[in-house]
Amino acid sequence: SLCFPHKLWKMVESQRFQSIWWSEGGKCVAINEELFKEEVLGSGGPLRVFATQHMKSFLRQLNLYGFTKIQQDFQRSASLPEFLAEEAAASAHSEILYYYNPNFSREHPHLLEKCKRR
Repeated sequence: SLCFPHKLWKMVESQRFQSIWWSEGGKCVAINEELFKEEVLGSGGPLRVFATQHMKSFLRQLNLYGFTKIQQDFQRSASLPEFLAEEAAASAHSEILYYYNPNFSREHPHLLEKCKRR
C-alpha cells in the first residue's frame, strides 16, 4: 500500500474526488472540509482512501508529513477548475482548508520522496 503523501497525491490528481484539488497553480492542496468528510472519510464511501474516518486524524497526518495550513487571503484562483471548486464551496458555506508543503507540488512529483513523516 502507498504511504500517506503518495495516496494524497493520487487523490489530488484524480478526477474522482470533488472535495480536494490543487490550488495556487499546483503548489497547495485545497480541501472542502464538509464534502471531504462525506466523500473520503465517510465510513461506507466507495472512495475510501485512508484508514481514518475522522477529520482530526487526517489533519494530524498532514501535519506529521510537514504540511502547514495557510490562510487564503490572496486573489481568487486563476484556473477555471480551482475557481469553480472555490465558488461551489463558498455557495455551500463550507470551509476550504489550504495546506502547503514545499515537497508536494503538481509540477514536481519526484519531490514526494522527500515527504517524510516527522
